[in-house]
Amino acid sequence: MRQTPSSFSPVVVTPTYNNARTLIDVLNRIARLNLPLIVVNDGSTDATASLLEQWQSSIKSPVEVVTHPQNRGKAAALQSGFAAGRRLGYTHALTIDTDGQLEPEQIPDLLRAAEESGDAFVLGARDDTRSDYPAKSRVGRRVSNTMIWMESALRVHDSQCGMRVYPLAMFDIVHCAAGRFSFEAEIITRAGWAHWPIVEVPVVCHYTPPGGRVSHFKPWRDSFHGFFMHARLVFRTLVPIGHKKYPGYKPQPARPRKWLRELWQWLSPMRAWRELRKEGDGIDRSTAAIGFATGVLLANLPIYGLQTAASLYIAKRLHLHPIPVVAGSQLSTPPLGIALSIAAISLGNFLLHGKWILWQNFDITQIGFGQLVGPLIGAWLLGGFLIGLVLGTGAFFAARYAIGLLDQRDDDADPSDSDYTSAGTLA
Repeated sequence: MRQTPSSFSPVVVTPTYNNARTLIDVLNRIARLNLPLIVVNDGSTDATASLLEQWQSSIKSPVEVVTHPQNRGKAAALQSGFAAGRRLGYTHALTIDTDGQLEPEQIPDLLRAAEESGDAFVLGARDDTRSDYPAKSRVGRRVSNTMIWMESALRVHDSQCGMRVYPLAMFDIVHCAAGRFSFEAEIITRAGWAHWPIVEVPVVCHYTPPGGRVSHFKPWRDSFHGFFMHARLVFRTLVPIGHKKYPGYKPQPARPRKWLRELWQWLSPMRAWRELRKEGDGIDRSTAAIGFATGVLLANLPIYGLQTAASLYIAKRLHLHPIPVVAGSQLSTPPLGIALSIAAISLGNFLLHGKWILWQNFDITQIGFGQLVGPLIGAWLLGGFLIGLVLGTGAFFAARYAIGLLDQRDDDADPSDSDYTSAGTLA
């Protein structure tokens, strides 16, 4: 089913793993759209293989089946589908899961958006205000959305929906290392780094599809994978080295810069207050709490004299408002800062050498604090990071609770329906 190259030639890619109960219904609904289809059987151990063989022989539309002998995870299944799509000459791949949650009938809506927007990466966006939307999924989705904002300054509404249209040429520029479910979040951050255009289209999701749903998301395992994936991306964001750009990206023309005005706008407490009061997806409020927690972490590290500079740099790189970050870093102010340093050195020394420091044996007035901690800098770094992590976590929840009190004014407000048009904007 090799295609003649064209500007827009889409194929549907459906990764599946042990979804025998819903698989054929989803495939039949896709087949009615008369679109080419690639099914990736990711090492299913149920009746998937036999069902696919029977179904494939009963339809006339072009279908390619890719089989993994063993389960390799969703990221690998998607990448196998994309590779098959490129090999067969398609330009775009629309992905949809086979668990029955998403409606194949909405595929034309996403393909229309992809064709009209040219090279855009099209994301399906589910309504997370629905009463049947799982609370755990809502929390995970908003955490992921917030991390993507910090990493790329890209504001998306649903970073975890599996219904998307990938322009396959994007993978010449954008490369991901994450496996399993983390791939779908990482690809958005990396697309943001490349300034690849992103469009969002609302989609309907059913959380109790006919026949039941088989979820392969392992909360502990996959959450840890996601945590380390975002930690890696945050670290990369802090490194001031550029990324490959989307071929059609055109940077804004240079213009005279008004440094004092821009600096004031960035530091403005009024801007911070407006963001905290802003209704919407909660990213601004979450990043304010994250900023304060980040400052608390920095206050515990052995960088005395540099906390404010480090806070401003990290705030700039992670798209945080600088005021909460700098405010949190003031925890290093004496005498509390000295007490935290002593606690950090003691903890670090115990973890590294198995013994506590007997501080009563030291006369700081005779040898100086700097001379004392110099040989113990490794212990200070380790202990400070761990204490900062604990205190920062507490600071985050305390700040998020305090900021969340602002939501009380919105309790009686009715959400309005809006159509998504592009990442970060609503029509």
